Amino acid sequence: MRKNTKKKTITTRKNRLSPTGLTIRHILVPMDFSGLSRQALTCAVPLALKNLAKISLIHVANPPVVMRTMPDGGMVMPVIPGNLKEVAKSHLDELAIQLLPDGLRAWTIVREGNPANEVVAAAKALKADLIVLSSKGRSGISRMLMGSTAERIVRYAHCPVLTVRRQPGGPAMRVLSSAKPLFPEDLPWRRILVPVDLSLTSLRALQTAVPLAEQSNARLLLLNVVEPNPYATGMEGAVLVMPNEDLVETARQQLGGIAKRFVPKSLASTPLVTCGRAADEIVKTAEEKGVDLIVLSAHGRTGLERLLMGSTAEQVVRQARCPVLIVRKPKGLKQAGN
Repeated sequence: MRKNTKKKTITTRKNRLSPTGLTIRHILVPMDFSGLSRQALTCAVPLALKNLAKISLIHVANPPVVMRTMPDGGMVMPVIPGNLKEVAKSHLDELAIQLLPDGLRAWTIVREGNPANEVVAAAKALKADLIVLSSKGRSGISRMLMGSTAERIVRYAHCPVLTVRRQPGGPAMRVLSSAKPLFPEDLPWRRILVPVDLSLTSLRALQTAVPLAEQSNARLLLLNVVEPNPYATGMEGAVLVMPNEDLVETARQQLGGIAKRFVPKSLASTPLVTCGRAADEIVKTAEEKGVDLIVLSAHGRTGLERLLMGSTAEQVVRQARCPVLIVRKPKGLKQAGN
Protein backbone atom coordinates (compact mmCIF):
# COMPACT_ATOMS: atom_id res chain seq x y z
CA MET A 1 0.00 0.00 0.00
CA ARG A 2 2.83 2.38 0.85
CA LYS A 3 4.61 1.67 -2.44
CA ASN A 4 1.48 2.57 -4.42
CA THR A 5 1.16 5.81 -2.47
CA LYS A 6 4.78 6.75 -3.22
CA LYS A 7 4.33 5.95 -6.91
CA LYS A 8 1.18 8.04 -7.08
CA THR A 9 2.89 10.99 -5.35
CA ILE A 10 5.84 10.95 -7.77
CA THR A 11 3.50 10.67 -10.77
CA THR A 12 1.44 13.62 -9.52
CA ARG A 13 4.54 15.75 -9.11
CA LYS A 14 5.67 14.86 -12.62
CA ASN A 15 2.30 15.90 -14.07
CA ARG A 16 2.49 19.25 -12.26
CA LEU A 17 5.89 20.10 -13.72
CA SER A 18 6.11 22.08 -16.94
CA PRO A 19 7.48 20.01 -19.84
CA THR A 20 10.00 22.73 -20.66
CA GLY A 21 13.27 23.29 -18.82
CA LEU A 22 15.23 26.51 -18.50
CA THR A 23 14.60 28.74 -21.52
CA ILE A 24 17.61 30.95 -22.19
CA ARG A 25 17.21 33.76 -24.70
CA HIS A 26 18.77 36.68 -22.82
CA ILE A 27 21.62 36.52 -20.28
CA LEU A 28 22.64 39.42 -18.03
CA VAL A 29 26.26 39.52 -16.82
CA PRO A 30 27.33 42.08 -14.17
CA MET A 31 30.86 43.49 -14.64
CA ASP A 32 32.80 45.44 -12.00
CA PHE A 33 35.93 46.13 -14.12
CA SER A 34 38.07 44.14 -11.67
CA GLY A 35 39.11 41.71 -14.38
CA LEU A 36 38.03 38.71 -12.33
CA SER A 37 34.37 39.56 -12.99
CA ARG A 38 35.03 38.47 -16.59
CA GLN A 39 35.20 34.88 -15.38
CA ALA A 40 31.39 34.79 -15.45
CA LEU A 41 31.69 34.85 -19.23
CA THR A 42 33.41 31.43 -19.22
CA CYS A 43 29.93 30.02 -18.52
CA ALA A 44 27.72 32.73 -20.03
CA VAL A 45 29.24 32.60 -23.52
CA PRO A 46 28.98 28.80 -24.04
CA LEU A 47 25.41 28.91 -22.70
CA ALA A 48 24.54 31.70 -25.13
CA LEU A 49 26.11 29.81 -28.04
CA LYS A 50 24.23 26.61 -27.19
CA ASN A 51 20.87 28.38 -26.80
CA LEU A 52 21.25 31.06 -29.49
CA ALA A 53 20.89 33.67 -26.74
CA LYS A 54 22.06 37.26 -26.39
CA ILE A 55 24.28 38.63 -23.61
CA SER A 56 23.90 42.04 -21.98
CA LEU A 57 26.61 43.49 -19.75
CA ILE A 58 25.79 45.70 -16.77
CA HIS A 59 28.03 47.80 -14.55
CA VAL A 60 26.70 49.44 -11.39
CA ALA A 61 28.66 52.52 -10.39
CA ASN A 62 28.97 53.08 -6.67
CA PRO A 63 30.57 56.52 -6.97
CA PRO A 64 32.85 58.14 -4.41
CA VAL A 65 31.21 61.02 -2.60
CA VAL A 66 33.03 64.33 -2.42
CA MET A 67 31.86 66.57 0.42
CA ARG A 68 31.49 70.28 -0.33
CA THR A 69 31.11 73.00 2.30
CA MET A 70 27.93 75.06 2.02
CA PRO A 71 28.10 78.89 1.94
CA ASP A 72 27.03 79.19 5.59
CA GLY A 73 30.01 77.03 6.59
CA GLY A 74 27.93 74.80 8.80
CA MET A 75 26.65 72.16 6.36
CA VAL A 76 28.09 69.89 3.69
CA MET A 77 26.52 68.29 0.65
CA PRO A 78 27.61 65.24 -1.38
CA VAL A 79 28.96 65.85 -4.87
CA ILE A 80 29.06 62.97 -7.36
CA PRO A 81 31.43 63.25 -10.35
CA GLY A 82 29.23 64.09 -13.33
CA ASN A 83 31.08 62.12 -16.01
CA LEU A 84 31.35 58.84 -14.08
CA LYS A 85 28.55 57.08 -15.97
CA GLU A 86 29.89 58.22 -19.35
CA VAL A 87 33.37 56.88 -18.59
CA ALA A 88 31.96 53.57 -17.30
CA LYS A 89 29.69 53.21 -20.34
CA SER A 90 32.59 53.77 -22.73
CA HIS A 91 34.71 51.17 -20.93
CA LEU A 92 31.84 48.66 -20.86
CA ASP A 93 31.25 49.11 -24.59
CA GLU A 94 34.93 48.38 -25.23
CA LEU A 95 34.77 45.23 -23.10
CA ALA A 96 31.67 44.01 -24.94
CA ILE A 97 33.47 44.37 -28.30
CA GLN A 98 36.63 42.76 -26.94
CA LEU A 99 35.07 39.84 -25.08
CA LEU A 100 31.77 38.94 -26.75
CA PRO A 101 31.35 37.35 -30.19
CA ASP A 102 29.45 39.62 -32.59
CA GLY A 103 26.29 37.53 -32.69
CA LEU A 104 25.92 37.45 -28.90
CA ARG A 105 26.05 41.15 -28.03
CA ALA A 106 22.83 42.78 -26.85
CA TRP A 107 23.01 45.78 -24.48
CA THR A 108 25.58 47.50 -22.32
CA ILE A 109 24.01 49.15 -19.28
CA VAL A 110 25.44 51.43 -16.60
CA ARG A 111 23.47 52.27 -13.46
CA GLU A 112 24.23 54.03 -10.19
CA GLY A 113 23.28 52.78 -6.75
CA ASN A 114 23.36 49.57 -4.75
CA PRO A 115 24.87 46.86 -7.00
CA ALA A 116 22.51 44.04 -6.00
CA ASN A 117 19.38 46.19 -6.24
CA GLU A 118 20.32 47.61 -9.61
CA VAL A 119 21.27 44.25 -11.16
CA VAL A 120 17.98 42.70 -10.03
CA ALA A 121 15.99 45.67 -11.33
CA ALA A 122 17.80 45.64 -14.68
CA ALA A 123 17.27 41.89 -15.11
CA LYS A 124 13.55 42.36 -14.56
CA ALA A 125 13.34 45.34 -16.92
CA LEU A 126 15.20 43.44 -19.65
CA LYS A 127 13.17 40.27 -19.00
CA ALA A 128 16.46 38.38 -18.69
CA ASP A 129 16.16 34.60 -18.47
CA LEU A 130 19.38 34.17 -16.50
CA ILE A 131 21.91 36.22 -14.52
CA VAL A 132 25.50 34.95 -14.63
CA LEU A 133 27.91 36.61 -12.21
CA SER A 134 31.28 36.00 -10.62
CA SER A 135 31.33 35.89 -6.83
CA LYS A 136 34.11 36.51 -4.34
CA GLY A 137 32.27 36.64 -1.00
CA ARG A 138 33.16 38.68 2.08
CA SER A 139 34.04 38.00 5.68
CA GLY A 140 33.51 39.51 9.11
CA ILE A 141 30.43 41.02 10.77
CA SER A 142 29.43 43.00 7.66
CA ARG A 143 29.42 39.77 5.64
CA MET A 144 27.35 38.01 8.31
CA LEU A 145 24.64 40.64 8.59
CA MET A 146 24.34 41.88 5.02
CA GLY A 147 25.60 39.08 2.81
CA SER A 148 27.57 39.50 -0.39
CA THR A 149 26.26 41.17 -3.52
CA ALA A 150 26.00 37.75 -5.16
CA GLU A 151 23.87 36.39 -2.31
CA ARG A 152 21.50 39.37 -2.41
CA ILE A 153 21.05 38.90 -6.15
CA VAL A 154 20.35 35.19 -5.56
CA ARG A 155 17.83 36.13 -2.89
CA TYR A 156 15.78 38.63 -4.89
CA ALA A 157 16.22 37.96 -8.63
CA HIS A 158 13.09 37.04 -10.59
CA CYS A 159 15.08 34.62 -12.77
CA PRO A 160 17.65 31.87 -12.14
CA VAL A 161 21.13 33.00 -11.10
CA LEU A 162 24.38 31.24 -12.01
CA THR A 163 27.29 32.17 -9.73
CA VAL A 164 30.86 31.48 -10.86
CA ARG A 165 33.46 31.45 -8.09
CA ARG A 166 36.46 33.61 -8.97
CA GLN A 167 39.51 31.43 -9.61
CA PRO A 168 43.14 32.46 -10.13
CA GLY A 169 43.93 29.99 -12.92
CA GLY A 170 42.55 27.81 -15.71
CA PRO A 171 40.16 29.32 -18.26
CA ALA A 172 40.02 32.47 -16.11
CA MET A 173 43.59 33.41 -17.02
CA ARG A 174 42.77 33.15 -20.71
CA VAL A 175 39.97 35.68 -20.24
CA LEU A 176 42.19 38.02 -18.26
CA SER A 177 45.00 37.83 -20.82
CA SER A 178 42.61 38.12 -23.79
CA ALA A 179 44.29 35.12 -25.42
CA LYS A 180 42.29 33.54 -28.24
CA PRO A 181 39.98 31.70 -28.12
CA LEU A 182 38.56 33.41 -25.05
CA PHE A 183 35.88 30.84 -24.35
CA PRO A 184 35.18 27.18 -25.07
CA GLU A 185 32.39 26.48 -27.54
CA ASP A 186 31.06 23.60 -25.45
CA LEU A 187 29.63 23.82 -21.96
CA PRO A 188 32.36 23.05 -19.40
CA TRP A 189 30.26 20.64 -17.32
CA ARG A 190 30.77 16.89 -17.11
CA ARG A 191 29.24 16.22 -13.68
CA ILE A 192 26.16 18.13 -12.49
CA LEU A 193 25.00 17.80 -8.89
CA VAL A 194 21.28 18.30 -8.17
CA PRO A 195 20.26 18.30 -4.48
CA VAL A 196 16.73 16.87 -4.24
CA ASP A 197 14.69 17.06 -1.02
CA LEU A 198 11.70 15.28 -2.63
CA SER A 199 9.70 18.54 -2.83
CA LEU A 200 8.12 20.01 -5.97
CA THR A 201 10.54 22.94 -5.84
CA SER A 202 13.61 20.73 -5.90
CA LEU A 203 12.14 18.73 -8.75
CA ARG A 204 12.00 21.93 -10.76
CA ALA A 205 15.74 22.27 -10.21
CA LEU A 206 16.12 18.76 -11.61
CA GLN A 207 13.96 19.76 -14.55
CA THR A 208 16.36 22.65 -15.20
CA ALA A 209 19.43 20.43 -14.87
CA VAL A 210 18.30 17.77 -17.35
CA PRO A 211 18.57 19.88 -20.55
CA LEU A 212 21.89 21.31 -19.34
CA ALA A 213 23.19 17.76 -18.90
CA GLU A 214 21.90 16.84 -22.36
CA GLN A 215 23.66 19.85 -23.92
CA SER A 216 26.99 19.03 -22.26
CA ASN A 217 26.67 15.21 -22.20
CA ALA A 218 27.12 15.35 -18.42
CA ARG A 219 26.35 12.83 -15.70
CA LEU A 220 23.64 13.86 -13.23
CA LEU A 221 24.30 13.25 -9.54
CA LEU A 222 21.06 13.34 -7.54
CA LEU A 223 21.69 14.06 -3.86
CA ASN A 224 19.30 13.80 -0.93
CA VAL A 225 20.60 14.98 2.43
CA VAL A 226 18.96 13.47 5.52
CA GLU A 227 19.29 16.00 8.32
CA PRO A 228 19.14 14.11 11.65
CA ASN A 229 17.09 15.60 14.46
CA PRO A 230 19.33 16.40 17.45
CA TYR A 231 18.00 16.13 21.00
CA ALA A 232 19.35 17.15 24.38
CA THR A 233 20.48 14.45 26.83
CA GLY A 234 21.03 14.83 30.57
CA MET A 235 21.16 17.87 32.80
CA GLU A 236 24.24 19.24 31.03
CA GLY A 237 22.27 19.73 27.83
CA ALA A 238 24.61 17.59 25.73
CA VAL A 239 23.33 17.04 22.20
CA LEU A 240 23.12 13.60 20.64
CA VAL A 241 22.59 13.33 16.90
CA MET A 242 21.52 9.98 15.49
CA PRO A 243 20.50 9.52 11.87
CA ASN A 244 17.32 7.56 11.41
CA GLU A 245 18.10 4.47 9.30
CA ASP A 246 14.49 4.26 8.17
CA LEU A 247 14.67 7.81 6.81
CA VAL A 248 17.87 7.02 4.93
CA GLU A 249 16.42 3.89 3.36
CA THR A 250 13.20 5.70 2.41
CA ALA A 251 15.24 8.50 0.83
CA ARG A 252 17.21 5.98 -1.25
CA GLN A 253 14.03 4.38 -2.56
CA GLN A 254 12.34 7.67 -3.40
CA LEU A 255 15.46 9.10 -5.01
CA GLY A 256 15.78 6.03 -7.20
CA GLY A 257 12.14 6.41 -8.26
CA ILE A 258 12.63 10.08 -9.09
CA ALA A 259 15.72 9.31 -11.19
CA LYS A 260 13.80 6.65 -13.10
CA ARG A 261 10.86 8.95 -13.83
CA PHE A 262 12.49 12.34 -14.39
CA VAL A 263 15.90 11.57 -15.91
CA PRO A 264 15.91 10.38 -19.55
CA LYS A 265 17.48 6.99 -20.18
CA SER A 266 19.97 8.65 -22.51
CA LEU A 267 21.54 10.44 -19.52
CA ALA A 268 23.79 8.78 -16.98
CA SER A 269 22.68 9.43 -13.40
CA THR A 270 23.79 8.46 -9.90
CA PRO A 271 21.54 8.71 -6.80
CA LEU A 272 23.33 9.67 -3.57
CA VAL A 273 22.07 9.87 0.04
CA THR A 274 24.11 11.46 2.84
CA CYS A 275 23.43 12.54 6.42
CA GLY A 276 24.29 15.90 7.93
CA ARG A 277 23.73 19.62 7.45
CA ALA A 278 22.37 20.25 3.96
CA ALA A 279 24.71 23.04 2.82
CA ASP A 280 27.82 21.31 4.17
CA GLU A 281 26.91 17.98 2.57
CA ILE A 282 26.18 19.57 -0.80
CA VAL A 283 29.55 21.35 -0.88
CA LYS A 284 31.40 18.29 0.43
CA THR A 285 29.79 15.97 -2.12
CA ALA A 286 30.55 18.40 -4.95
CA GLU A 287 34.25 18.42 -4.06
CA GLU A 288 34.51 14.66 -3.47
CA LYS A 289 32.78 13.79 -6.75
CA GLY A 290 34.56 16.37 -8.89
CA VAL A 291 31.33 18.22 -9.72
CA ASP A 292 31.48 21.01 -12.34
CA LEU A 293 28.06 22.55 -11.62
CA ILE A 294 25.50 22.51 -8.79
CA VAL A 295 21.85 23.14 -9.72
CA LEU A 296 19.91 24.00 -6.59
CA SER A 297 16.43 25.24 -5.82
CA ALA A 298 16.11 27.92 -3.14
CA HIS A 299 13.36 27.68 -0.54
CA GLY A 300 14.51 30.53 1.69
CA ARG A 301 13.82 31.19 5.36
CA THR A 302 12.65 34.11 7.47
CA GLY A 303 13.41 35.60 10.86
CA LEU A 304 16.63 36.04 12.82
CA GLU A 305 18.02 32.64 11.74
CA ARG A 306 17.62 33.68 8.08
CA LEU A 307 19.31 37.04 8.75
CA LEU A 308 22.35 35.61 10.49
CA MET A 309 22.89 32.35 8.62
CA GLY A 310 21.20 32.70 5.25
CA SER A 311 19.39 30.02 3.29
CA THR A 312 20.96 26.74 2.24
CA ALA A 313 21.23 28.11 -1.31
CA GLU A 314 23.16 31.18 -0.17
CA GLN A 315 25.49 29.11 1.99
CA VAL A 316 26.24 26.83 -0.98
CA VAL A 317 26.94 29.89 -3.15
CA ARG A 318 29.27 31.14 -0.42
CA GLN A 319 31.23 27.89 0.01
CA ALA A 320 31.17 25.98 -3.29
CA ARG A 321 34.21 26.19 -5.55
CA CYS A 322 32.32 25.21 -8.69
CA PRO A 323 29.58 27.27 -10.41
CA VAL A 324 26.16 27.19 -8.71
CA LEU A 325 22.88 27.67 -10.59
CA ILE A 326 20.06 28.80 -8.29
CA VAL A 327 16.47 28.25 -9.40
CA ARG A 328 13.90 30.06 -7.30
CA LYS A 329 10.48 31.67 -7.36
CA PRO A 330 10.30 35.46 -7.85
CA LYS A 331 10.50 37.56 -4.71
CA GLY A 332 10.21 41.27 -4.07
CA LEU A 333 13.45 43.21 -3.76
CA LYS A 334 14.18 44.89 -0.43
CA GLN A 335 16.42 47.88 -0.12
CA ALA A 336 19.87 47.50 1.44
CA GLY A 337 19.70 47.47 5.21
CA ASN A 338 16.03 46.37 5.36
